[in-house]
Amino acid sequence: MARPVEFVRAEVVTSAMNVFWYSGYSATSINTLLQATNLKPGSLYGAFHSKRGLFLEIIDTYAADRLARIDSVIHSAASPLQAIATLLGRLKQELVEDRDGRGCLMINSLLELGSQDDEIRERINAYLNRVEQRYTATLQRAMDDGELHSHSCASELGQFLMNGIWGLRVLSKKRPQPAAYDSIIHQLLQALAAPATGLASGTATGQTGVLLS
Repeated sequence: MARPVEFVRAEVVTSAMNVFWYSGYSATSINTLLQATNLKPGSLYGAFHSKRGLFLEIIDTYAADRLARIDSVIHSAASPLQAIATLLGRLKQELVEDRDGRGCLMINSLLELGSQDDEIRERINAYLNRVEQRYTATLQRAMDDGELHSHSCASELGQFLMNGIWGLRVLSKKRPQPAAYDSIIHQLLQALAAPATGLASGTATGQTGVLLS
């Protein structure tokens, strides 16, 4: 029995995503995508219309997956700040395990195509804005629960946290020792949290998964 179309489509999107992630959009040829997905040209164009159409679906798929993973951590954490600490710990683990230097698909694509394609830029920006909104809402809950100073501004802290995450991803291109990530994450949490929270120690230990922007 043939596999469901939905499953085949998801498999194709994942295979193509890995190609774009490693090589970038411009350097990825149709022939490379055909080889990676085992599709014939007619099937690829029939399903996605173009290389760009396939890439747009990849952006949407990537965004939905990452947001779902972030939501899972936020909803299962013991406290709002513990959610932030866990997310940062998982980011650190992802960076350590990224031995090929792939970086973040969204940030890579934004830097490559943001000035060339308005629709791609807007879709990536919408995703990044949703990530920041989740952090801001989590930080606001931390204030409401007394984990953060009540006079702090959640939106400003959310922007600060996103800036720190982007910085960590840029730093990863240097292939630093894991301790470098631990130090920066510790400082990020110290800057966010009230002194008594004690979350910074052990933030990046034992966490696995692929999260954040």
